[in-house]
Amino acid sequence: MNLAGLLMVLAAAPAAPMEPVREDRDLMHTTVTVVIADRVAEPRLSQAFDDAFSVFADIEDTMNEWKSDSALGQINAGAGGAPVRAPAPLCAVIRLSLEGARETDGLFDPTWAALKGLWRFGDGEPHALPASDLVERACKLVNYRDVEVKPVPGSPDCTVRLKRAGMQLGLGGVVKGWGVDQAVARLRARGMKNFFVQAGGDLYFAGKKAGRPWRSGIRDPRGAPDQSFAKLDVEDRAFSTSGDYEHFFVLDEVRYHHIIDLRSCWPARASRSVTVLARSATDAEFLTKSAFVLGGEPGLKLVERHGGAAVIVDAANAVHVSKALSGKLELSSPSP
Repeated sequence: MNLAGLLMVLAAAPAAPMEPVREDRDLMHTTVTVVIADRVAEPRLSQAFDDAFSVFADIEDTMNEWKSDSALGQINAGAGGAPVRAPAPLCAVIRLSLEGARETDGLFDPTWAALKGLWRFGDGEPHALPASDLVERACKLVNYRDVEVKPVPGSPDCTVRLKRAGMQLGLGGVVKGWGVDQAVARLRARGMKNFFVQAGGDLYFAGKKAGRPWRSGIRDPRGAPDQSFAKLDVEDRAFSTSGDYEHFFVLDEVRYHHIIDLRSCWPARASRSVTVLARSATDAEFLTKSAFVLGGEPGLKLVERHGGAAVIVDAANAVHVSKALSGKLELSSPSP
């Protein structure tokens, strides 16, 4: 995922021992960043970094829907057949995904992956619309209610069954947020209090930086990659941003992008970008995508109903801000 198109953290790389220490590693097709602002000596600091990054390495091995030999790949290969056993972490993420689907009435749905291959937004791929009949056929396979998860007696594992042939689970819409939350838990278990973790557009800010809250900016959806239209102090909260500028193409003056409205299985039209502030990165991630589909005031209400706050730039470029953020944003008008 292109970090330039997402939430930008305004924290510098370390310049002196008292400054925050930063590490970046390429994992999960993005750059994962961990910054620790506590005064920690080696080797304790290295161990904290390694522990946080190991979460994302494990995710890559078990939860990648693009890898046929991953645990998730095996579940997808068995769609329409018998239940497939899954390891405990994968069970946890699937359950959280299904809970997110229930809470958003299917606006977020991990069975979106039945559409995989129809919409292509990758660099170098042909920019063409999929055939409407193919989209319609695949869209009928998108239904989180047809995912069955059962415990395995005496084990933390579970079994997962996709009830209909052709169904697919895709956890790309939530697994980075879940990984951020797990990394946060590991850093706290090692005594870290002031840090942030970022995986793509999903972040968590813990504590402070040099005695002040972390400062974050939200990218202008029609501006340059390093241009923000809003800034905010954040402490002990998660952020997630989704925008129609991340993976897209323009055809006949219409922008087609990777955030799909699963009610129609075509790109959502109500928003340009959505940023959500929530208690956990997992919550922030599924709320961001759901609010993007709804856009404007309906999107704000969805986020607020689940205890979050949002900044939404709608399709007409109007900015909608949750009351909880009133007076806390340094806000300017986004580019037209």
